[in-house]
Amino acid sequence: MLFYLLQVILLQFVFLLFYYWFLRKETFFQWNRIYLIATSLLSFIIPLLRLGWMTRNQEWTERLEPVIIGSNNLKTSLQQQVEMNYNQPLLWIYVTGLVFFTMLFLVKLYKIFSLIQKHKTIKKSGYTMVLLSGEKEVFSFLHYIFIDEQLFRNKDLPIIKHELVHLKEKHWLDLLFFELLKIVFWFNPLLWLYQREMQLLHEFIADKTVLRNRSLTDYFNQILQETFQVRKVSFVNQFYQPKLLKKRIMMQKRNPSKHGAKIKYVAFAFILFGLMSLVDACKNEALSDTENIITADELKNMDAENIASINVTKNPDKIIIKTKNGEEKVYYPTKEDPVVNRLDKKINNNADDDDEEKAFRYVEVPPVYKGCEGLQGQEAKDCFSKKIQKFIAKNFRTDLADGLKLKGQEVKILTMFTFDKEGKVTNIKARSKYDILADEAKRVIALLPQVTPGQQDGKPVKVTYTLPIIFKVEK
Repeated sequence: MLFYLLQVILLQFVFLLFYYWFLRKETFFQWNRIYLIATSLLSFIIPLLRLGWMTRNQEWTERLEPVIIGSNNLKTSLQQQVEMNYNQPLLWIYVTGLVFFTMLFLVKLYKIFSLIQKHKTIKKSGYTMVLLSGEKEVFSFLHYIFIDEQLFRNKDLPIIKHELVHLKEKHWLDLLFFELLKIVFWFNPLLWLYQREMQLLHEFIADKTVLRNRSLTDYFNQILQETFQVRKVSFVNQFYQPKLLKKRIMMQKRNPSKHGAKIKYVAFAFILFGLMSLVDACKNEALSDTENIITADELKNMDAENIASINVTKNPDKIIIKTKNGEEKVYYPTKEDPVVNRLDKKINNNADDDDEEKAFRYVEVPPVYKGCEGLQGQEAKDCFSKKIQKFIAKNFRTDLADGLKLKGQEVKILTMFTFDKEGKVTNIKARSKYDILADEAKRVIALLPQVTPGQQDGKPVKVTYTLPIIFKVEK
C-alpha cells in the first residue's frame, strides 16, 4: 500500500508540473478543467494497471499457513501478523487524521446549511438566492447563491451572473470531489494544489462569460469598489478572493490561445504513455538496487521450511524467495538450472508427478473453499488457508502420539497435494520422521471436501499446494 501511495503522489507531482509549465497560462479553461480532473483520477488508476507490453509472466507459489495440532494456546503466524497490523502506529495516525478532517468537513457543511435556515431565501428558476444580513460575502454551493442583501439590491453589480455560471457549469462538483480526496488522503499536499488550481479555473470561466457583455475595466473596478468578506471554506465558489484577483485580471487581459497550442495536450498523451510504462516497470523492478542476491550453493542450502513464498519472473529470469521472517532473497538462474523444481524436491522428498499433465503451482484464480465465495486477493487466501487448517486440526488423530513417546516434542510433517480440474484433492504426498504421522496426514487430506477449481486463462486447471503440519505434544 505504501508503494502504491508513493506512486500516486509521484504521478500527481508530474501531472501538476506539466500543468504549471505548459497549460496554466493557456486560455483553454474547459480543457484545463478536464485535465485536472482526469489526471487526479489517472494517478490512482495507473499504479493498478498491468500493461501487456510490460507485464512479466509471474508465477506464484505460496504455502498454506501451518496447521498446529496439540495446543489450543498457539497462534499461527498469520493470526499474529493480523493482530500486529491493528497495532501499527501509522494506521492509528492515519485514522486520527481521517476522523479529524471528516469532522472539519461536516462542521463546515453544517454551517453552510445553517445559513439557509437562518436567512431569507428567494427561489428562482433553477436556483435559490440566500440573502445574508450583515455578512457582506458572496459564494455559491449546490443550487444556492449566498449573497449579502445590500449587494443583491444593487442590480448593476454582475455578481449574480458570475455566480450563475458556477451553478450552470456545476463547479461545486469539482471542488467537492477534491475535498473528499483531501479527506481520505489528507497527508497528500498535492491535492490542495489541485483544488486551488480548480478554483482559479472556475473564476476564469465565470469571468470570461460575464465579460462577453461587459468591459474588463468596468467589471473589475466594480469588484474593487466593494468590500467583501471571505469565508474559509475550500469547497464553495467564492466571488471575491483577494489572492486570486490579480491572476483573474491578468488572465482576462491575455490574448486567446491559438488553436495550435492544443498540441500540448497531444504531447501530454505521449508523456502519459511513457509514465504508464515507467510505473509498470517500477512495479517489477522495485528496490532492485537493494536486492539480496544469493548464489546457487546458498539456494541449495536454504531451509525449505523457512520459505514463505516464491515469485518466479521472466524477462529477466529471476527467483524471488521470501522467508517467513520477511527477508527477500533473489537468485538469477541459468538455462540449465531448474531452480523451482529443485525447491519442490526439498518439500516433496524428490518425488515426481506421475500425471501426464503438470499441475499448476502458480495460478491466476486460485481454488475457492466453500464459505470463501466472493472474497478476493489476500482475504480469499486467508479464508482458504483457515478453512484447511480448521478441517485438518479437527480430523487429525492426536492419539497416535501415545505410542511414539513424543511428550514435550514438536514433529513437523511436510505435505503436498493437488486440487484437480473438478476441485477434488489428488496426488497427496507427505514426509515426516514418523511414517505413521505422514500416513495420517495423507488420510486427513484425502477427506478434504471438493472446492471450486482454480482457473488459468479462464479454464479450470489443477493447482498444487504445500502444507506444513506441526504436531506438538505438551508435557
